[in-house]
This record gives sequence, C-alpha cells and structure tokens, in this order.
Amino acid sequence: MTRPRDRFSEDWNALGRKNPYGAILTGATGELADWNLDEFLATGRADAARFVASLDRIAPASRRHRLLDFGCGVGRVSRALANHFQSVVGVDAAESMIAHARSLHASCPNCEFVVNPGEGLRLFDSGSFDVVYSRLVLQHIPPALVRGFIPELVRVTAPGGVLMFQLPDVIPDARTTYLNAPVLGAGIKRRLPLPIVRAYRRFKFPFVAGEKRKMAMFGMPHGEVLGLLRDAGARVLAIEPDQSHGPAPSGYEYWLTR
Repeated sequence: MTRPRDRFSEDWNALGRKNPYGAILTGATGELADWNLDEFLATGRADAARFVASLDRIAPASRRHRLLDFGCGVGRVSRALANHFQSVVGVDAAESMIAHARSLHASCPNCEFVVNPGEGLRLFDSGSFDVVYSRLVLQHIPPALVRGFIPELVRVTAPGGVLMFQLPDVIPDARTTYLNAPVLGAGIKRRLPLPIVRAYRRFKFPFVAGEKRKMAMFGMPHGEVLGLLRDAGARVLAIEPDQSHGPAPSGYEYWLTR
C-alpha cells in the first residue's frame, strides 16, 4: 500500500520532470505556468529581498549563518538567499527538483541541495539552523503531512533562531463543492436522482475546472496551526497577513522563535 508521503513525493517528482518552474510558481488561478528561466529566477530574488527586509524588521538581531529553505524546489529562492547568509541548505521531497537545483546553481559555493526522504526532517539535528524559511510550500502539502512537518520545522530551528512559514486557512475543496452544489434551472437534470447527477459531475469536473492542469491546494485552520506551534515549543514573533495563495480564504506568514 502506497503511503501518502510516497504518493506526494511521486507526484512532485513527476512535476519536476514535466514542468518544474510552473509547478513551483503557478499562474494566478493555480494552473501550471510556462516560465522563462531568467524571469523565474528574478522572482526568487524579489522574494528573498522581501523576506530579508521582513527579517530585519521582525528579528533584527537574528544570526545569519545557516538557513534552511524547506521545499526549495529548483532553488528559486535558495540561490538569492545565499547572498544574505553564510550557507543555505535547500531541501525537497522530489529528487527531480533537487537534480534541477544542483545543476542550475552549481556555481553557488554556499548552496547545498538535499533530498528529504522521510515524513519529518530527521536528516537534520535539532537546532541546526539559525533561520528556517518556507513559502508557497505547505499550501501544496496534504494537512496530514503538514501536521508532522510543522513541529519538525520548529525542532530544527536553533534556540533564539527564526522560523517563517506561510500557510492559508482552510481552502474549500473545489471538487466537493461542485459535486454537492444544488441542481438549478429547468430541464431533465432537475428530475434525475441526485446520485446520477453527482456521477455525471464527477466525470465532468476535470473538464470544467481544468483539474489536470492545476496544483492541489490545501490549508489549515489558523487555531490549529497555533496549537501545533505551541505544543512544539515555539514562540510567536509576528503573524502577518498573506494572500499569495489567492483572495480567499485568509492566509498568514507565521514568524516564530524558540
């Protein structure tokens, strides 16, 4: 039986082989975008600059020696962050993404890219990183796995270090909403048994929603995230609004220390 973690890794390996840039940075409606490499890497530099500016504001005394980029993909942001830290370790579940990262950034002497094979971060000792960064990552990981990763992100953050991750609140499942929507209007559909309507909608949904071209998106209730952080021993530095996933629901950047 395939474990959720294994299925997740397989899906991202396939995306890394097919369209690694588009999978990492999707279009406005969640579709896999087609990127020019120079423009794609420029977005990483902009994101790194934004993050460092926020770090200077929220935790100006934080050490800038070793940073972990969790869910680094092909190193879009990792390479840019290496200009601000002594060393950057990018970690990802997909071997294909890490292979791209190593090739793209072979000339970066203070970048290292590592495949993370497990459901946690056991390949890293506790307190290994002064700063831990994860953005546009957890929103693509099933909540059952996120509940395990959040305590691990806290664990590998050094005492007095800084962890920042971004995550939206619960995102309604588009497929379930479509299947269960009321049957409106006149005509034969109104007279059909509901199970038949739903069976037809299951068949139709991929064509209506472009499901095959869109990235899976997840979220987690704000209160549940705070509970996981509290249980892991994290202390909140700041919680900032973030709508990078779209206009709804509410999303947040969580800034923490331990």
